[in-house]
Amino acid sequence: MVGIGGSAGSLQSLKSFLAKLPADTGAAYIIVTHHPKGERSLLPDILGPHMDLPVQLAEEGENLVSDRVYVAVPDDGWILCKRQLVRSGGSREGAEADTPTYRAGVPHPIDTLFRSLAEEAGHCAVGVVLSGTASDGTLGITAIKSQAGMVMAEDPNTAEYGDMPANAIATHQVDYVLPVEDMPATLAGYLSTQSHRQTQVEYQQHAIPPDMLRKILHHVRYRTGHDFSGYKVSTLNRRLERRMDLRQILEPQTYLVYLQDHPEEVDLLFQEFLISVTNFFRDPRVWASLRDLLPAMLKQSVRTGQEFRAWVPGCATGEEAYTLAILIQDCIADWEQPPTVRIFATDVDQSAIEKARVGRYPSSIGQDLGESQMQLHFNAESDTVRINRDVRDMVVFAEHNVLQDPPFTSLDIITCRNLMIYLERDQQERLLLVFRYALRSQGLMMLGPSESLDHQTEAFSVVDKDSRIYRVAEGYSTPRLLDMPSPSRHRRSLPFGDSARSATQQSSEALSHNVECLLALQFAPPAVVVNDRGEVIYVHGRTGRFLEPASGPARNQLLEMARPGLRAPLSQALQKVSSGDTDHVSQQVEVLTDGDSERVRLDVRMVRTPKALAGFHLVAMQVVPLTDEVTAANQPEGANIDAADTHSGGSEAEARLTRKLDILRQEKEIALKEMQAANQELQSLNEELQSMNEELQSSNEELEAAKEEVESLNQELRSVNAELNIRVDDLTEVNDDLKNLLDSPHLATLFLDESLNIKRFTAPVQKLIAVRTSDIGRPLSELTTKLCYDSLLDDADAVLDNLVTKEIEVQTKTGHWYLLRVQPYRSTRNVIRGVVCTFQDIQAAHSIAKRETMLRSVVDTMVEPLLVLDPTFQVVTANNSFYSSFLLPSHEVEGKSLFDLRTGKWDHPALRTLLAEVLPEGRAFENFELSMELGDPDPACLRINGRPLALEGGSAMILLTIKVQRT
Repeated sequence: MVGIGGSAGSLQSLKSFLAKLPADTGAAYIIVTHHPKGERSLLPDILGPHMDLPVQLAEEGENLVSDRVYVAVPDDGWILCKRQLVRSGGSREGAEADTPTYRAGVPHPIDTLFRSLAEEAGHCAVGVVLSGTASDGTLGITAIKSQAGMVMAEDPNTAEYGDMPANAIATHQVDYVLPVEDMPATLAGYLSTQSHRQTQVEYQQHAIPPDMLRKILHHVRYRTGHDFSGYKVSTLNRRLERRMDLRQILEPQTYLVYLQDHPEEVDLLFQEFLISVTNFFRDPRVWASLRDLLPAMLKQSVRTGQEFRAWVPGCATGEEAYTLAILIQDCIADWEQPPTVRIFATDVDQSAIEKARVGRYPSSIGQDLGESQMQLHFNAESDTVRINRDVRDMVVFAEHNVLQDPPFTSLDIITCRNLMIYLERDQQERLLLVFRYALRSQGLMMLGPSESLDHQTEAFSVVDKDSRIYRVAEGYSTPRLLDMPSPSRHRRSLPFGDSARSATQQSSEALSHNVECLLALQFAPPAVVVNDRGEVIYVHGRTGRFLEPASGPARNQLLEMARPGLRAPLSQALQKVSSGDTDHVSQQVEVLTDGDSERVRLDVRMVRTPKALAGFHLVAMQVVPLTDEVTAANQPEGANIDAADTHSGGSEAEARLTRKLDILRQEKEIALKEMQAANQELQSLNEELQSMNEELQSSNEELEAAKEEVESLNQELRSVNAELNIRVDDLTEVNDDLKNLLDSPHLATLFLDESLNIKRFTAPVQKLIAVRTSDIGRPLSELTTKLCYDSLLDDADAVLDNLVTKEIEVQTKTGHWYLLRVQPYRSTRNVIRGVVCTFQDIQAAHSIAKRETMLRSVVDTMVEPLLVLDPTFQVVTANNSFYSSFLLPSHEVEGKSLFDLRTGKWDHPALRTLLAEVLPEGRAFENFELSMELGDPDPACLRINGRPLALEGGSAMILLTIKVQRT
């Protein structure tokens, strides 16, 4: 089932989409657009000619048919129920009891349809968001993705109105962002791949073999550091198949190759596995049950003085954590002493955590929240809403893996809803143990509607079975030691081909180079380099004539590999060199090789240079020919083979056997002594180890328990630190705003503390008061001013006493006028911390007022009556001569129309015509005669002159002068 939503400008998009849509995709298409309620829709008539599929208006109760397009006129909204369209705002006769319902609020017909589409079609649901305004559809596509459905959105750059697609894309739940012309082909390919996979399921063919799934999970773990092997195989298969359908790949092996070639696909698959989908007040009845339990728990925190602590693992984008915070805020809103509340909200999805921290959501969440909740806890921002600060401050968001990282501790409540249903049974049991360990006595745990305590029932007691709310069981003790892996994780791997060689390879190459340099300077014969423990770390040349691996497990000890006749002198030489008696031991020995013996020159020396090999021992072995008389004559005194014995035998064979026997005797004696010494040492060590082992076992238990506490506290500190960093950034931004405000050159501002000492000032203050940066902290009374005003300190004291703002016009010694405003300095906690003095430049206004007074005096001294009219012929002002001549008070003249004065006696057609031409044409007139009674027996003759009057600011007036002639 494919739901298509659009708003303003979506008609052309719909035409383009349907025109290229194949007629045999096997899907039913439902179109919902924003349409005036009660108006007949012409969409079927408009869209029908542009496509091969039949188009019709949706009829309530009609079964949907594949390869057909239904236009659902919004009205009260439409929902899907058992492959039928049902009006969500009304009732239908015979409608099933399980028909989904949604709360009333601001109409969002696309969200309403998409949500029901997700519930009805599951992973076979497809949502398409086309051109439109606002954010309708954002919640609906989230519901579709939670059921492993597919979502497409029109590219905002090609849409006539890109708000709806852009808001949908911002949720990070959109699979394809395409121009509308490319959508049909992509959709058809996706539906075809999904249909083929469904056929495999029907024939019981496993789409993803277990070994292939393990390889794919290994790629995800290697790149992201998160292990999903504890998730249910069915869940992983479903999510993995959805990614394969999106890439239109049928074979798992092909998809594995695609993962290897496209590391970014591993990130998308990781996001797919996370299932970061939730909403506010999901399952309202459950939250209503929790609301009844919260007041008692919060009051208990007040009595004990403890912080009320909650944990929301798997919080996704934060809706559930904020729901809990809203419930708590409603409970403690009118408390005089509310408890300190801290809610830890965690998730492995860093992008979801960042969105949750911002707390901004589409306005369509009003469908899940009542109007009162929206007004109380949210602020409108454009077409979105943002959680209020008091609710936001309760929640601490942090990246955290509940299966790998240490838990939070001393908690009063844990809400883990719809997380354990994705885990295998052993992981569920371990998670419940972790929750029991983290909860305080009488703590609550709330699970999802599909989760229950089939295991670990002895750890919790049931509070509300239907709502899946449980309490820590009394008398149950959680194990002291829990299996808590280290919080360290693998980091993302470098792209293929860019990774550096391993440290082991680099170390091996450096070692090879140094040893070869040493051998080039010292020896050419076969040699080995050993450490102080006799372990071989490097072999040079062919040493098989002198050394052979010992039987049994592979070992790296040089003495164990030495052939008969070499071991004893080699052991003695190594001991001499290691003890520091000498740096070099050289002697000839006879070594048994393949049943024969041969003379070998053995050289052992301590390595001093190069520094990289300092402390190692160099052992070189070289065969000495028996015919070399010089070598035999110069054989050291301590040689193993006595030359006299060689010549004393009756025959050469007898002498050779004698030598072998002597060598074996020496080997045996050395081995016996070493064994006896080793046995004695082992016996003493064994006794010490037994006593130490007992101490270590008890210490280890204590350290493990302490480690768990430290890891939990460390995790909490990291979470709090992340929150503090965000707060510091906010504070820095506010300080920047304040600094720019104070640096504004238009207003001189002086901050004084309670003792009237200088706290802060802006640069313009220096024009009025002799103050410098070094004067901060000095009393204001010690500074001189350029004001003709000596009461600044007295006025500041008075404001501190009565907290009433005071305004005074003050003048500088140069004659410049300022408006001084002295007001209390209030902190955010409504504490008086001093006064703020601001000096506003009113020189221009003062000059204008002075000039106006002067002009008024001039006008009032004129003998002839004078009037000033605005462009609508309203009287702006008149002089004293006018009032005395026409016997009118000022309140009956100013602000009145000229033609209404003296009961319309000024309303003369000719005068109207002349006045109407004054301003538009800039034409003046003179000596217009008008007869009017002014209280005398005979009427007076008025001679009126008019001309335009230009004022400052570009405004224009009409000036009338009147000469009164009495008969």
